[in-house]
Amino acid sequence: MPKGLRHLHFSFTEDRLTHYGGMALIQRFCRQLRLRRRLQRSVPLLKSPRGYSPADLILALMYAIIAGLRRINKVEILQYNGVFLDLLGLDQFPDQSTLRRFLKRLPPASIRQLARLHDQLRHLLFALPKTRTSLTFDLDTVILTIYGHQAGARLGYNPKKRGRRSYHPILCFEAHLQEFWHGSLRPGNAGVSTGVVFFVRRCLAKAPPKMGRGRIRFRADAGFYGYRLIAYLEQVGCGYAIVARLHPNLKERAQHCRFQRMTPDWAVGEFCYQPRSWKTPHRFVVVRRPLPRDPTEARQLTLFKDQKYTYHVLVTNLKTHPWRVWLFYDQRANIEKHIRELLYDYPLAKVPTDDWTANVAFFQIVLFAFNLVLWFKRLCLPREYLHATLDTVRTDFLVLPAQLSHRHNRNVLLLPRGHHQQQQFLTAYKKILRFQFKEKR
Repeated sequence: MPKGLRHLHFSFTEDRLTHYGGMALIQRFCRQLRLRRRLQRSVPLLKSPRGYSPADLILALMYAIIAGLRRINKVEILQYNGVFLDLLGLDQFPDQSTLRRFLKRLPPASIRQLARLHDQLRHLLFALPKTRTSLTFDLDTVILTIYGHQAGARLGYNPKKRGRRSYHPILCFEAHLQEFWHGSLRPGNAGVSTGVVFFVRRCLAKAPPKMGRGRIRFRADAGFYGYRLIAYLEQVGCGYAIVARLHPNLKERAQHCRFQRMTPDWAVGEFCYQPRSWKTPHRFVVVRRPLPRDPTEARQLTLFKDQKYTYHVLVTNLKTHPWRVWLFYDQRANIEKHIRELLYDYPLAKVPTDDWTANVAFFQIVLFAFNLVLWFKRLCLPREYLHATLDTVRTDFLVLPAQLSHRHNRNVLLLPRGHHQQQQFLTAYKKILRFQFKEKR
């Protein structure tokens, strides 16, 4: 039977070791994007704590988020990580109090400029690797439960956590490239559809100017169902498929419309209906299937159901077959994956301060980091990683034990022998070095 080491001595003198060797890929990708220089131009010079520049502190936060540090108070482990400091070009990694003071000192104008820089980079990278001719926007909200007295936190609508203060941000993702598109942090007592028309207007303002509104579609759940949003989308010429809020009259029409069987279990129908207070009739698509035999699964269904079937009802202005409308909407399930990833792989729910403006800044930085990883996956990693979560990317590429060495006048990052993604790692680095994009002046 093999034996372990019998004698072991310890020495705490090495400053070139890291648990995050693969973060060199993210650092090099940010360098190719000239992200630090862009941050320096976009975020005005402030009197930052301990002499750090705003660009360095924002990059430090992004690197910590991507590396997997769930809270700001965990960044101490990076203060003695020599490789991380070399990547950032800092003598010392900022501590948690420095980062919190920086977030609190960021004025609203700087936060808007940071969000604008995010939009500019997305616009530059949107056409890579190929230009898109249409857009599909998925809208959703998420409840961020707060365990304190943060500014703007209110008693929200989460029935499972009554009495808990929360934030209630609204988010928009582009379905084809899976990019975060626009987001807004809101108090917990904000309704799902509060300010949604203005929010959608901002989403459309970020669309490529040459893309016609007829090439843009929206998908949303029942929380966004309402005449104000639907009338606005029809006014600007966008397509939509939105889950209907099922009132008694709508349920009756859904049950008695004529169905066409599409699969052994699924049938589809449609009808025209004008809800109360709506100015014109609209098209409604109904999909039904038999109730599952498993009583546990049947109890989990939150859709409209009767003794035999469960129903899905959508309001839409799309002219395609009802079954195609349903298939189009069904793909919206991907947004649930994005939100889970923001909650569990990114620290979206770990609000760092008690100041509203500082928390808005952190919210924007987390979403910027989300897209930064997505661009990295899309442009540098193998195709099978396009839909991988950040946790998978960390495991395979970023969280690797490494040692930074200097050999023959070259910096060499020593990585584990026999790493199962060695070839993909080297290929990704070569893609980063070759990566270029033309900026419009």
